Amino acid sequence: MFRNLSKRFWVTVVVCVAAFVFYFPSLVAFRYTASPQNVAFLYQPWKSWSFAFTALTVPGDARLKTSGDALREAEKIWPGPLLDVGEVRVLFLKEGEPYTFTHDVLGDDITTTVTPTYDFVWQVRGTIGRNDTDTVIGLLDYRTGEVLYDVRNDLPASMSAPLSPTPADTSPSQASPSPTTTP
Repeated sequence: MFRNLSKRFWVTVVVCVAAFVFYFPSLVAFRYTASPQNVAFLYQPWKSWSFAFTALTVPGDARLKTSGDALREAEKIWPGPLLDVGEVRVLFLKEGEPYTFTHDVLGDDITTTVTPTYDFVWQVRGTIGRNDTDTVIGLLDYRTGEVLYDVRNDLPASMSAPLSPTPADTSPSQASPSPTTTP
């Protein structure tokens, strides 16, 4: 059955399979990462291989392994009505290297820098109060579940609610970690 096929056909099949195998991790990374970086995997597919390797070697004791786990944790940390959690998406960052992002907080552009302790970080997006603008309201560490960024630190004093301790905190007197913020 396959004997009558030309060499050109087999070369085409091999090239198509090789292209798919090379590009497949890019499609996976695009699907699961947050919008600030997912498109980069499509035009730089070689970067997606490190994403795939990291995803396959996630520590077994990671606290927030799935988006469902991260969403439930985010809803505990940022309960309504002040903050409404919309979605969580993973960011693929360099462990120990500062990550800087700019986002809108009630009409002000806020630039924040955090230093992740693991390559994956959950980006929590949602809305603030009655404002319908979708924005980053927090970052959660994939492995420990700790809060790396909390938008309540950047809210005007008239709006801010007391910061809830994270489940990793041992006493209610401990505050959430404070990011480095530059206006």
